[in-house]
Amino acid sequence: MQIKGSANIDNFQFYKVEYGEGDNPKAWHGISDVHRTPVVDGVLDVWNTDALPEGVYTLRLTVVDNTGNYPEPCDVRVVIEGFRSGTTPTPVS
Repeated sequence: MQIKGSANIDNFQFYKVEYGEGDNPKAWHGISDVHRTPVVDGVLDVWNTDALPEGVYTLRLTVVDNTGNYPEPCDVRVVIEGFRSGTTPTPVS
């Protein structure tokens, strides 16, 4: 599944996309390595959900500047229900 959006702040250093189980994850798992190129209205990462059990997950985007500071991460609730490769779950607000 392609994760689309923007990750671009002043003095950009990197961004990362993580996921956790449930609405209030106790642990976060990186989808891939950090990304060192800003993105504006494009593909931020690709998330293979095939091995995950059905349920509620939270995606988190964190964008970090070159001083190590970052604004509040952006969290999006996602429900995975019986999806297989080539299908795209829809984020739920």
